[in-house]
Amino acid sequence: MRVLFLITVDCDLRCDGVDLRQESLEVLLDVFGEAGLAGHITWFLNENDFYLTRNHEPFLMEVVRRGDGLGVHDHFERFRCVYRRETIRRFCLRSKETVERWLRENGHPMEVRLHRNGCLVQHPTIYAALKDLGYRVVSEVYPGKKGVDREDRPAYDNRSVPLGVMPYRHDEGNFMDWGSREGHFVQVPVMHMFLKNLDFKWMERWIGAFEERSVEAGVLLWLFHPYEVLDEDRKRISPEAVDVLRSHVDRCRSEFGLKFANLEEALSLTGYL
Repeated sequence: MRVLFLITVDCDLRCDGVDLRQESLEVLLDVFGEAGLAGHITWFLNENDFYLTRNHEPFLMEVVRRGDGLGVHDHFERFRCVYRRETIRRFCLRSKETVERWLRENGHPMEVRLHRNGCLVQHPTIYAALKDLGYRVVSEVYPGKKGVDREDRPAYDNRSVPLGVMPYRHDEGNFMDWGSREGHFVQVPVMHMFLKNLDFKWMERWIGAFEERSVEAGVLLWLFHPYEVLDEDRKRISPEAVDVLRSHVDRCRSEFGLKFANLEEALSLTGYL
């Protein structure tokens, strides 16, 4: 059995100063480059909040040069859990069009198909708006977990979803139907969120679930954020946090023999795209 390991970075640049934000992105690029992972990372760009196409062009130029995966990451706290399809559509259209325009103007015309909702929020109206915009791949289901958004409003409750769930298909209303094989979206479940506390025992349980189900190629998805390589005050890069990231990547390879892939690579290898 092969196990594909997807490192996905949600580009919430929650620290003061464009220079420090750029530095946090560059540190991640350095770690991934040193580990030979160029082309096998997926970056979800929080364009509506942090204007990456305007403020972080050197980072974006390097990402597209490496061939990493690109998606968009929109946060919805401003709507206070009142979701209207057209309002969400306009909001998400702005970020999608901005990213696609930047790509086109810099010689990389492409349609962005990947989207992740901020704080893994799940709602039929949001998915309906994303469908209107042509998004095809989403990644919010966090098996066995319940969570809130950044303002402590309910975001998701996936406690009924078992760990070890593989990517599945759904439409806007049946995103909890983890056994579905039909629908507009491919949902790629989250194995673990956040950097420092990557739970290898939890990873072992996921791999065990793959083995029990005789999965030919299991998919593990890890997400974290650039601000997690900063110190507690988010004023400077934390060498300790960077060392933790290096250690995690090395352990994934040396102890578990995982194959690193960006999100679209993994879906192509497993037949979902």
